[in-house]
Order: sequence, then C-alpha cells, then structure tokens
Amino acid sequence: MQSAQHAKYMNQILMTRALKISLISVSIALAACQKSEPEKPKDEAAKVELIQQDLVAVKQGASVAKTNFTGTMRAVNQSSIQAQVTATAVSVSAQIGQHVNQGQVLVRLNNQDNAARLAQSQANLASAKTQANQAQLMMQRKQRLLNQGFISKVEYEQSKVDYQAQLENVNAQQANVDIARKADQDGIITSPISGVITKRQVEPGQTVAAGTTLFEIVDPNKLEIQAQLPSEMQSALRLGQKIEYSIQGNPNKLNAAISRISPIADQSSRQIEFFAQPASAINSLSIGAFVEGSILGSDSITGQQIPLDTIQNLEDKPFVWVIRQNKIIKVPLTILEQRYSTNTVMVQGLQNSDKVSRVKFTDEQIQQTVSISNN
Repeated sequence: MQSAQHAKYMNQILMTRALKISLISVSIALAACQKSEPEKPKDEAAKVELIQQDLVAVKQGASVAKTNFTGTMRAVNQSSIQAQVTATAVSVSAQIGQHVNQGQVLVRLNNQDNAARLAQSQANLASAKTQANQAQLMMQRKQRLLNQGFISKVEYEQSKVDYQAQLENVNAQQANVDIARKADQDGIITSPISGVITKRQVEPGQTVAAGTTLFEIVDPNKLEIQAQLPSEMQSALRLGQKIEYSIQGNPNKLNAAISRISPIADQSSRQIEFFAQPASAINSLSIGAFVEGSILGSDSITGQQIPLDTIQNLEDKPFVWVIRQNKIIKVPLTILEQRYSTNTVMVQGLQNSDKVSRVKFTDEQIQQTVSISNN
C-alpha cells in the first residue's frame, strides 16, 4: 500500500517538472521571435504619406499691379427720339433692329394745323415785303423831290421812318414763318444719327404727346466701357491706362485703354466714373452686357506665385503648410496680390525648393516626416 502511494507521488513530481520545462521553452521561443523582428524608429511610425497631386511647386515671377472694377458695355453714339408736338402718327417706317441713316424719315405725324399756320405766316411775310417795297419807292421819290426843293426835309424823314418800320415788320413776319416751319417740320421725325433701332414705342394711328419717347437708336460701330471706381482708388485712373477685361457671356480676355475720366466723384456713391475704348471691335450684341476687368498698373510686383486656395487664414496672419526637406513646416506669408478669377496669389516668404501642401495639417504634426508617393 505504501509503495503504491510513493509511486503516485513520484509521478506528480515528474509531471510538474515537465510542465515547468515546457513553459520555459515557450518563453524562450517567444523571446527569440521578438528579438528577430527589428524595432521601428519612432519617426517612421509617425510618418505622413502624401501623393504628388497634394503638393504644388513654388513659381517665381513678376506680376503687374491690378485694380479690379465692374461696368457695362455701351454705345458711344446713341439717341432717344421724342415727339415735339402732340399729334397722331400717320405712318411709321422703322422697325426694331433696322439700320437707319442720319436724316431718314421714321414717323410722319398728322400736323395739318401747323401746316396751315405756316401757309398763313408765309402769306403775311409776302404782304409785308410788298409794303416794304412800296415804302422804299416812296422814300426814294421824296428824296428826289427834296433835292429839287419841292418838299421839306421833314416830309422826307417821315417817309424814311415809314420804310424802316416796314422792314421791321418784314423781319417779324419772317420770324413767324420760321416758327411755323419748325412746327410743321416737327410732324416729320427723322433720325439724328446713323445706327440701329433698339426700341420703338409708336404705332400708326397712335396719338402721341409732346415729350413722348418714340425711338431709341444706337451706333453699333463704336462701343466703349462705362465703369466706376471708388474715389480712394483714384490713383489708378489715368488717361491711356491699359485695361484687361471680359464681357459677360464671352470668356475671352480683351484689352482696352481709358479714354475719359469724370472730373468729380458722385456725391452720393463717392464713385468716379470713367470710360475705356476697346482695342478691338466688339459685337453689337454686347451692348448693355456686364463687364468685369482690371486696370493694369505701371509698376510690377515680384514674388512667388501659388494657388490662392492653399492659403490658410487669409484675412488675418495668412500662412501655408509646406513640405521642406521631407518635413511639415508652417510658413507665414506676406500677401502681395490676389486674383480670385484665376485662383492665384503673389506672396513672399517661401523658399524655391518648398512644396506647398493642399492638405491641411495641425500644429502637432509640425516637423513630422513626410513620404511622397508618385501615385
């Protein structure tokens, strides 16, 4: 019985020793595996991965200072034709879009009363001229009688006064004829310039009042830009200054030069109006179109050009995230010029080898290593 218990006890001791040896072997094997794998450097574990499309190279260059403005395209020669008398339109011979020449008849008004007044005034003028001729003959006759001593000098002077009175009457009647002729001519409305009809507000049989606008005409062969600039920017306005602009609906960049400048600023808006002559012919359909452009300065700006949308905190202490020597750097900038239309900005503060990042980082990532992939 005792020998059996002893044998059982010895077996337990052997199993315990075998288990310990197994645990030690496993620990040694795990330690060997851990030692076989190299430890990663701390900076490699924190490395930021970017692609080429995330970065923008810095470009050196010069840019001309620009002053932006907005305006409209207008015709230099344009006219608004109004009725001078109250009458009924007998005939209308012009349509919208029709080209008319200077002096061409556009509307004929029923102007019979003024025609009758013209005939009456012309008859009165003819009568006054006849009386003046008779007075002149009488004066000449009395002058001969005076020379022969048959009449007194007083009688001759009286005939001379009568003749002068008749001449003044002729002048008065001539003035009445001119007035009546002008009133009669007001019934025939002609074009004051050569151009194209842009608006028609009269129809045959329509009674129009004096002062009513009947037509609007523009000359499409000569257009100009009409714009305004705040008075505090008046230093940019000089005759002959070059302008770069675009017309609404036309993406092409066009050129012009300032031709006229208002001598005073508008009292309400504090804006100075100016006009510019396009360097090339403009389609007449652009009349009234919106114009957006820039006045080109005479001084150039030298700096570094990058995309405008890469600037962080643009309004106050602007900066960009830069990859310099494969490290993330936060670089403050000085803004020289902004162009929203082309999404570009001219700055100072970068190095030629810098790569501007489109990706935004945080201050905790400054000086972290960056890995740049081609894909």
